[in-house]
Amino acid sequence: MTCEETQQALSAYVDDDLLAADALFKLKAHLDSCPACRAQLTQTRRMLRDLAALARPAPPADLSSAISARIAIESSAQVAQPSLGYQERIIAWLRPRLMPYTIGAFASVILFVLVIGTLRSQMEALRSLERDALASNARSFSDNREDARYDVTQPVSTEDFVASRVGYSMESPSLDPRGALAALTWTPSQGEAGDDDMMVVADVYGNGDASLAEVVQAPRNPRMLNELQAALRRNPAFVPATLDHRPQTMRVVFVLQKIDVRERSY
Repeated sequence: MTCEETQQALSAYVDDDLLAADALFKLKAHLDSCPACRAQLTQTRRMLRDLAALARPAPPADLSSAISARIAIESSAQVAQPSLGYQERIIAWLRPRLMPYTIGAFASVILFVLVIGTLRSQMEALRSLERDALASNARSFSDNREDARYDVTQPVSTEDFVASRVGYSMESPSLDPRGALAALTWTPSQGEAGDDDMMVVADVYGNGDASLAEVVQAPRNPRMLNELQAALRRNPAFVPATLDHRPQTMRVVFVLQKIDVRERSY
Protein backbone atom coordinates (compact mmCIF):
# COMPACT_ATOMS: atom_id res chain seq x y z
CA MET A 1 0.00 0.00 0.00
CA THR A 2 1.35 3.43 -0.91
CA CYS A 3 1.53 6.44 1.41
CA GLU A 4 -1.33 8.14 -0.44
CA GLU A 5 -3.61 5.11 -0.11
CA THR A 6 -2.66 4.75 3.56
CA GLN A 7 -3.44 8.39 4.39
CA GLN A 8 -6.81 8.14 2.64
CA ALA A 9 -7.70 5.10 4.81
CA LEU A 10 -6.49 6.63 8.12
CA SER A 11 -9.84 8.31 8.87
CA ALA A 12 -11.74 5.02 8.59
CA TYR A 13 -9.03 3.26 10.60
CA VAL A 14 -9.18 5.81 13.46
CA ASP A 15 -13.00 5.87 13.51
CA ASP A 16 -13.04 2.06 13.85
CA ASP A 17 -14.86 1.71 10.56
CA LEU A 18 -14.88 -1.74 9.12
CA LEU A 19 -12.05 -2.25 6.66
CA ALA A 20 -11.53 -5.35 4.60
CA ALA A 21 -9.13 -7.77 6.21
CA ASP A 22 -6.70 -7.51 3.31
CA ALA A 23 -6.77 -3.68 3.38
CA LEU A 24 -6.36 -3.62 7.17
CA PHE A 25 -3.36 -5.95 6.95
CA LYS A 26 -1.67 -3.85 4.28
CA LEU A 27 -2.41 -0.63 6.22
CA LYS A 28 -0.80 -1.94 9.42
CA ALA A 29 2.18 -3.30 7.48
CA HIS A 30 2.73 0.07 5.87
CA LEU A 31 2.42 1.91 9.20
CA ASP A 32 5.08 -0.36 10.69
CA SER A 33 7.54 0.54 7.94
CA CYS A 34 6.67 4.24 7.24
CA PRO A 35 7.42 6.89 9.90
CA ALA A 36 5.68 9.64 7.89
CA CYS A 37 2.35 7.78 7.85
CA ARG A 38 2.72 6.96 11.57
CA ALA A 39 3.17 10.69 12.27
CA GLN A 40 0.08 11.42 10.18
CA LEU A 41 -1.86 8.81 12.18
CA THR A 42 -0.76 10.40 15.46
CA GLN A 43 -1.77 13.85 14.23
CA THR A 44 -5.17 12.57 13.11
CA ARG A 45 -5.88 10.97 16.49
CA ARG A 46 -4.80 14.14 18.32
CA MET A 47 -7.13 16.26 16.17
CA LEU A 48 -10.07 13.95 16.89
CA ARG A 49 -9.37 14.09 20.64
CA ASP A 50 -9.22 17.91 20.54
CA LEU A 51 -12.50 18.08 18.65
CA ALA A 52 -14.16 15.72 21.12
CA ALA A 53 -12.99 17.91 24.02
CA LEU A 54 -14.68 21.01 22.65
CA ALA A 55 -17.88 22.08 24.40
CA ARG A 56 -20.99 22.15 22.31
CA PRO A 57 -22.45 25.67 21.92
CA ALA A 58 -25.79 26.11 23.65
CA PRO A 59 -28.59 27.75 21.62
CA PRO A 60 -30.04 31.05 22.89
CA ALA A 61 -32.88 30.71 25.38
CA ASP A 62 -35.35 32.58 23.16
CA LEU A 63 -34.43 30.76 19.90
CA SER A 64 -37.53 28.55 19.92
CA SER A 65 -39.91 31.47 20.63
CA ALA A 66 -38.24 33.66 17.98
CA ILE A 67 -38.64 30.95 15.32
CA SER A 68 -42.30 30.41 16.26
CA ALA A 69 -43.02 34.16 16.14
CA ARG A 70 -41.39 34.45 12.70
CA ILE A 71 -43.42 31.54 11.35
CA ALA A 72 -46.61 33.10 12.71
CA ILE A 73 -45.83 36.44 11.04
CA GLU A 74 -45.15 34.77 7.68
CA SER A 75 -48.34 32.74 7.92
CA SER A 76 -50.42 35.84 8.71
CA ALA A 77 -48.86 37.72 5.77
CA GLN A 78 -49.66 34.88 3.39
CA VAL A 79 -53.25 34.69 4.62
CA ALA A 80 -53.76 38.45 4.34
CA GLN A 81 -52.26 38.61 0.87
CA PRO A 82 -54.85 38.01 -1.85
CA SER A 83 -54.21 35.10 -4.16
CA LEU A 84 -52.87 36.00 -7.60
CA GLY A 85 -54.56 34.93 -10.78
CA TYR A 86 -52.93 32.71 -13.36
CA GLN A 87 -51.87 35.65 -15.56
CA GLU A 88 -50.52 37.62 -12.60
CA ARG A 89 -48.48 34.64 -11.42
CA ILE A 90 -46.93 34.31 -14.89
CA ILE A 91 -46.07 38.04 -14.95
CA ALA A 92 -44.60 37.85 -11.44
CA TRP A 93 -42.48 34.88 -12.51
CA LEU A 94 -41.28 36.48 -15.75
CA ARG A 95 -40.56 39.98 -14.40
CA PRO A 96 -37.27 39.28 -12.57
CA ARG A 97 -36.10 37.00 -15.37
CA LEU A 98 -36.90 39.10 -18.43
CA MET A 99 -36.39 42.63 -17.08
CA PRO A 100 -32.55 42.64 -17.33
CA TYR A 101 -32.66 41.30 -20.89
CA THR A 102 -35.34 43.82 -21.86
CA ILE A 103 -33.31 46.74 -20.59
CA GLY A 104 -30.18 45.46 -22.33
CA ALA A 105 -32.02 44.94 -25.63
CA PHE A 106 -33.59 48.40 -25.45
CA ALA A 107 -30.20 50.00 -24.76
CA SER A 108 -28.68 48.07 -27.68
CA VAL A 109 -31.40 49.31 -30.04
CA ILE A 110 -30.85 52.92 -28.95
CA LEU A 111 -27.07 52.57 -29.40
CA PHE A 112 -27.56 50.98 -32.83
CA VAL A 113 -29.84 53.83 -33.98
CA LEU A 114 -27.35 56.44 -32.77
CA VAL A 115 -24.42 54.77 -34.50
CA ILE A 116 -26.33 54.32 -37.76
CA GLY A 117 -27.42 57.96 -37.66
CA THR A 118 -23.87 59.15 -37.15
CA LEU A 119 -22.47 56.89 -39.86
CA ARG A 120 -25.21 57.89 -42.26
CA SER A 121 -24.33 61.58 -42.00
CA GLN A 122 -20.64 60.75 -42.47
CA MET A 123 -21.38 58.54 -45.50
CA GLU A 124 -23.54 61.25 -47.06
CA ALA A 125 -20.68 63.72 -46.63
CA LEU A 126 -18.22 61.28 -48.22
CA ARG A 127 -20.58 60.60 -51.13
CA SER A 128 -20.99 64.34 -51.69
CA LEU A 129 -17.22 64.84 -51.75
CA GLU A 130 -16.82 61.91 -54.13
CA ARG A 131 -19.47 63.28 -56.49
CA ASP A 132 -17.84 66.71 -56.46
CA ALA A 133 -14.41 65.23 -57.16
CA LEU A 134 -15.70 63.09 -60.03
CA ALA A 135 -17.55 66.05 -61.53
CA SER A 136 -14.44 68.22 -61.25
CA ASN A 137 -12.25 65.58 -62.87
CA ALA A 138 -14.80 65.06 -65.64
CA ARG A 139 -14.97 68.81 -66.36
CA SER A 140 -11.19 69.10 -66.36
CA PHE A 141 -10.80 66.09 -68.61
CA SER A 142 -13.47 67.38 -71.00
CA ASP A 143 -11.87 70.82 -71.17
CA ASN A 144 -8.46 69.32 -71.86
CA ARG A 145 -9.86 67.08 -74.56
CA GLU A 146 -11.66 69.98 -76.25
CA ASP A 147 -8.56 72.18 -76.19
CA ALA A 148 -6.26 69.45 -77.52
CA ARG A 149 -5.79 69.23 -81.25
CA TYR A 150 -3.43 66.37 -81.95
CA ASP A 151 -1.62 65.73 -85.19
CA VAL A 152 -1.27 61.97 -85.54
CA THR A 153 1.92 62.46 -87.57
CA GLN A 154 3.63 64.35 -84.72
CA PRO A 155 4.71 63.10 -81.28
CA VAL A 156 2.40 64.00 -78.40
CA SER A 157 3.87 66.55 -76.00
CA THR A 158 4.29 65.65 -72.35
CA GLU A 159 1.93 68.41 -71.19
CA ASP A 160 -0.87 67.39 -73.56
CA PHE A 161 -0.51 63.71 -72.64
CA VAL A 162 -0.60 64.42 -68.91
CA ALA A 163 -3.61 66.71 -69.33
CA SER A 164 -5.49 63.98 -71.20
CA ARG A 165 -4.93 61.51 -68.33
CA VAL A 166 -6.06 63.71 -65.44
CA GLY A 167 -8.89 61.35 -64.65
CA TYR A 168 -6.63 58.28 -64.44
CA SER A 169 -3.30 59.48 -63.03
CA MET A 170 -4.28 58.63 -59.44
CA GLU A 171 -4.59 54.94 -60.40
CA SER A 172 -1.74 54.67 -62.94
CA PRO A 173 1.24 56.94 -63.65
CA SER A 174 1.50 58.76 -66.98
CA LEU A 175 4.16 57.51 -69.38
CA ASP A 176 6.69 60.13 -70.45
CA PRO A 177 6.34 60.32 -74.28
CA ARG A 178 9.97 61.40 -74.53
CA GLY A 179 11.37 58.60 -72.34
CA ALA A 180 13.23 55.49 -73.37
CA LEU A 181 10.36 53.24 -72.32
CA ALA A 182 7.99 55.03 -74.71
CA ALA A 183 10.58 54.73 -77.47
CA LEU A 184 10.86 51.02 -76.78
CA THR A 185 7.12 50.55 -77.29
CA TRP A 186 7.36 52.28 -80.67
CA THR A 187 10.17 49.98 -81.85
CA PRO A 188 8.99 47.64 -84.62
CA SER A 189 8.44 44.10 -83.42
CA GLN A 190 10.75 41.35 -84.63
CA GLY A 191 10.46 37.61 -84.58
CA GLU A 192 7.35 35.51 -84.13
CA ALA A 193 4.07 36.92 -82.80
CA GLY A 194 3.95 36.80 -79.02
CA ASP A 195 7.73 36.71 -78.52
CA ASP A 196 7.64 40.17 -76.91
CA ASP A 197 4.59 39.60 -74.65
CA MET A 198 5.41 39.99 -70.95
CA MET A 199 3.86 40.96 -67.63
CA VAL A 200 6.04 42.70 -65.04
CA VAL A 201 5.65 44.61 -61.77
CA ALA A 202 7.56 47.89 -61.33
CA ASP A 203 7.95 50.52 -58.63
CA VAL A 204 7.41 54.08 -59.92
CA TYR A 205 8.94 56.88 -57.83
CA GLY A 206 8.09 60.55 -57.42
CA ASN A 207 10.67 61.80 -59.93
CA GLY A 208 9.40 59.48 -62.67
CA ASP A 209 12.13 56.83 -62.34
CA ALA A 210 11.05 53.20 -62.21
CA SER A 211 12.67 49.92 -61.23
CA LEU A 212 11.66 46.37 -62.09
CA ALA A 213 10.30 44.60 -58.97
CA GLU A 214 9.03 41.26 -60.30
CA VAL A 215 8.55 39.37 -63.54
CA VAL A 216 5.13 37.74 -63.59
CA GLN A 217 5.30 36.45 -67.18
CA ALA A 218 8.64 36.51 -68.96
CA PRO A 219 8.79 37.02 -72.74
CA ARG A 220 9.84 34.18 -74.96
CA ASN A 221 12.59 36.41 -76.30
CA PRO A 222 14.90 37.18 -73.31
CA ARG A 223 16.35 40.14 -75.22
CA MET A 224 13.11 42.07 -74.73
CA LEU A 225 13.35 41.84 -70.93
CA ASN A 226 16.92 43.17 -71.05
CA GLU A 227 15.81 46.04 -73.29
CA LEU A 228 12.99 46.86 -70.87
CA GLN A 229 15.38 47.05 -67.92
CA ALA A 230 17.81 49.18 -69.94
CA ALA A 231 14.98 51.56 -70.91
CA LEU A 232 13.93 51.96 -67.25
CA ARG A 233 17.53 52.81 -66.26
CA ARG A 234 18.27 55.19 -69.16
CA ASN A 235 15.96 58.05 -68.14
CA PRO A 236 12.69 58.62 -66.24
CA ALA A 237 10.03 56.47 -67.87
CA PHE A 238 7.15 58.45 -66.34
CA VAL A 239 6.32 62.08 -65.69
CA PRO A 240 7.01 63.47 -62.17
CA ALA A 241 4.36 62.87 -59.52
CA THR A 242 3.79 66.60 -59.03
CA LEU A 243 2.93 67.04 -62.70
CA ASP A 244 0.77 63.90 -62.70
CA HIS A 245 -1.07 64.70 -59.41
CA ARG A 246 -0.48 61.16 -58.09
CA PRO A 247 1.20 59.62 -55.03
CA GLN A 248 4.99 59.87 -54.80
CA THR A 249 5.53 56.11 -55.01
CA MET A 250 3.33 53.58 -56.77
CA ARG A 251 3.59 49.89 -57.64
CA VAL A 252 2.13 49.15 -61.06
CA VAL A 253 1.67 46.10 -63.27
CA PHE A 254 2.72 46.31 -66.92
CA VAL A 255 1.35 44.07 -69.62
CA LEU A 256 3.45 44.64 -72.73
CA GLN A 257 2.27 43.23 -76.04
CA LYS A 258 3.47 44.06 -79.52
CA ILE A 259 1.35 43.49 -82.58
CA ASP A 260 2.14 43.78 -86.23
CA VAL A 261 -0.23 46.26 -87.94
CA ARG A 262 -0.14 46.01 -91.71
CA GLU A 263 -1.67 48.45 -94.15
CA ARG A 264 -4.38 47.26 -96.47
CA SER A 265 -5.72 48.89 -99.56
CA TYR A 266 -9.40 48.72 -100.35
